[in-house]
Amino acid sequence: MPQVDFDKIDDPNDFTPLPDGDYDCRLQNIEERTTKSGDEMWGLEFVVTSGQYEGRKIFDNMPFSEKALGRVKLICSRLGLDTSKPMFLRPSMLLDRKCIVTVIQEEYEDENGQKKPRNTVPFAGYTKIENGESETSQKVGSDLPF
Repeated sequence: MPQVDFDKIDDPNDFTPLPDGDYDCRLQNIEERTTKSGDEMWGLEFVVTSGQYEGRKIFDNMPFSEKALGRVKLICSRLGLDTSKPMFLRPSMLLDRKCIVTVIQEEYEDENGQKKPRNTVPFAGYTKIENGESETSQKVGSDLPF
């Protein structure tokens, strides 16, 4: 019989957002959906891969509307895809790819009218990880003379 200390478990409807900042992430899951206007949209689920918040998740949407294609290109390029040519984009082409995701906190109103904080990813909130290393890991020890 499992013993669970519920005092140490967050309420499933009350997630504490991550502090504003940049996080090394891996794209863990893509959920295919449709926007209210009928455009295809992918729900992106990133998992933080290092640091104090390792294992926490960051969510964003990637709609394929005409107006949003610039951001689709930005996200795909930051995840390491060659966006210089046409392609039939599939979720499998992006899954498990890594990048740095920037999050900021903003307030939203829940279904009960209460204001709560949540994380959002700014329009250009993605940075490519060069040579398999993030800017964070590249800075560690960068003052060494060799």
